[in-house]
Amino acid sequence: MKASVSMARGGARSWDRAEIAALAFRFVMGLMLSRVRIFGGIAPFGAAFIGASGGGVRGVLSLLGVLLGTLTAGSFSWAVKYIAIATVSWACVHFFARSAPRYFPMATVFGSTLIIGAVYVWDARWAVTAAAMWVVESFAAGGFVYFFETALSPARGRPRAGYLASVMLLLAALAMSLSSPALFGVLSVGRTLAVAAVMFAAFRGGQAMGCATAAALGAAMDLAQGGTPFFTFSYTLSALIAGVFSRETRLLFVLSWVASSALSVLWFWSFYRWVPALYETFAASVLFTLLPETLLAHLAALLPREGSGYGYLKAREYTRRRVELCAGAFRDLYESLRFRAGGDEGEAVSKIYDRAAEAVCRTCPNSTRCWQEQYVDTLDVMNGVTPVLAKNGAVEEVDVPEHFARRCTRLGELLSAINAESRAVVSRRRFRARLTESRAAAFEQLNGVSRILFSLSRELGGEIEVDAGAEALLRKYLRGLAMDAELAVYRLRGGRLRAEIRSQSLHLLKKDGQWLENLSALLGLRLCSVEQENDDGLLVLMEAEPYAVSLGVSSAKKAGESVSGDRYTCFRTDEGVLYVLLSDGMGSGAPAAGMASDTVSVTESFLRAGVAPAEALGILSSLCLLKNDDSLESSTVDLLALDMFSGQAALYKCGAPGTYLRRGSSVKTVGGSGLPVGFGAGLSRKGVTRLALTPGDALVMVSDGVLSGEARALRQALASSDLEDMQELSREILDTCADPASPADDVTVIALRFARRE
Repeated sequence: MKASVSMARGGARSWDRAEIAALAFRFVMGLMLSRVRIFGGIAPFGAAFIGASGGGVRGVLSLLGVLLGTLTAGSFSWAVKYIAIATVSWACVHFFARSAPRYFPMATVFGSTLIIGAVYVWDARWAVTAAAMWVVESFAAGGFVYFFETALSPARGRPRAGYLASVMLLLAALAMSLSSPALFGVLSVGRTLAVAAVMFAAFRGGQAMGCATAAALGAAMDLAQGGTPFFTFSYTLSALIAGVFSRETRLLFVLSWVASSALSVLWFWSFYRWVPALYETFAASVLFTLLPETLLAHLAALLPREGSGYGYLKAREYTRRRVELCAGAFRDLYESLRFRAGGDEGEAVSKIYDRAAEAVCRTCPNSTRCWQEQYVDTLDVMNGVTPVLAKNGAVEEVDVPEHFARRCTRLGELLSAINAESRAVVSRRRFRARLTESRAAAFEQLNGVSRILFSLSRELGGEIEVDAGAEALLRKYLRGLAMDAELAVYRLRGGRLRAEIRSQSLHLLKKDGQWLENLSALLGLRLCSVEQENDDGLLVLMEAEPYAVSLGVSSAKKAGESVSGDRYTCFRTDEGVLYVLLSDGMGSGAPAAGMASDTVSVTESFLRAGVAPAEALGILSSLCLLKNDDSLESSTVDLLALDMFSGQAALYKCGAPGTYLRRGSSVKTVGGSGLPVGFGAGLSRKGVTRLALTPGDALVMVSDGVLSGEARALRQALASSDLEDMQELSREILDTCADPASPADDVTVIALRFARRE
């Protein structure tokens, strides 16, 4: 049990040093805030701080600090009013705040200030100035409860709305309490610290942060001074000019600040000679210059600076790379197909008669008379029967003129040859029409895919979400290590977190041996690093998958062949999806290996590019029809897609046998349907099987060469295995279900075990 919450004997609570320091801090803040007087006499910040502190010990220490500060800030008659407001506010908050709404402290402080202040306004006979200050003080006391409570609340993860403004207002109020004491009668401690704070904000946070801090602290100093808005102008002008040199050396930044401050003094010289401001600037510049760099780095971690937009740019760049990968996959596919489209010029009718005459009339004794001496008459006869042939698809003897029928001694054979050639032409035309239609459909698919790519390139990151909260946490952590880095933290499709850190100071992060564990604890998830080739200044972190797999592969080629016709691959995508792909080319030997290699490489390119498995296999199968114009080349596809974050899996089968699933002690066959790639128009519904894997499950994927043995032996080998060595299991199944000495076909066995990552 922690010391801060342990109970000592007798029921007394024991506190650690951190808690004692926090209580002392509350007392000091109450003391300082209660001494701040604005507009000539009102002091709303003490009561506001009590409302923000709540009940319990913190509230008691805050009340004591406020009471002491009020008694030492002015006359007793003036202090009585604020002692009454503070006491009434503390009592209401202490006894009723726990069961009251969140706005109760604000309403309590506002009401106490309004009611008690009304007595003093009545005593002043409701003078306009007194009434105006009464209303301003009541609203200021109630409103600053919210700002002080927000500033004092720990900002875990994504900061609350208004957190930065609340912190600035609290710092401004504290600086106002120190503005009155002056060393040697000219040097204000509060204004000196305010100048140093603005210098730090401008140097580490840039112009925007510096100007915002300057406006808040400058207005506070002017309000405490009660004069012209000199400090607001001076601080803001200095932050604006010196902020230009925030990326330069600290000396150059300080010199530019001193010059800007002197310029502002000269600017107001005709109104008031603010010579003390020069002393305060000099003292603050010396203090800021002497601060060690490590302290500045740790303080910079407190600045909630907005990101530079680098994460959004990297997200769009990531999507652009996706589109380029898709384009490269299509290029690889076309190189694999090597298809050249040609037009269909058709066949002239005259070729029908030429082929028929070549087959029948060439050996006829009357060939010279019909096709040379009386060529014109024969040609007229052929032209005359052409309309009949086109209409009926055949020519009969009654369709031929009488004089030609008496002259032709082989009329029956000639008409049979003409009719046969006509039917062949019609059949070829139909085949070409179907082929043209298939090609048009395939090219229309390509056109549709190209439209998808163009749409994706226009969106540029529509499926990627920048994680601003995680990026802010990581940025603050790196600033604490004095690292100047560009960050990109975003979530990929499916929600996996990816972080890119580009810096030349990565050694500062990695000098701690537990740096990866520290970053994992910071972001609240387990991280892993991704190696980057040829880029030492880039560190890529990915959310680690909660599951892992063990894989074993065994294969053997057909007896008498030099190479196996089976090909496989296994890879993971950035989204955390594991793909295991097995392809068996038609036949065996080098031709089958070439078909399987093309199938595996093209499918892998599509999957790595982010194309869905069903869509990738559909496009591949349709386009392979173009390659099979004069042959019946094909290959099977057995694809496993496994989400390593959820355990959801899908089996995609194109002519592949079923996969064996072992769960517990039972073994069953899942999946297995559809035509091989190159035969079907795409992936059928029956070719997709979805299942949810649980830790301890095992899968076995096989090519059809294994099934030449006994499937029962495979089931027995899988059921009896202890699943400790998947490589040994794959070898055992191969030896059991296929002849290891002389396989009758190419054989490949892939064994996979699913488990939770340790």
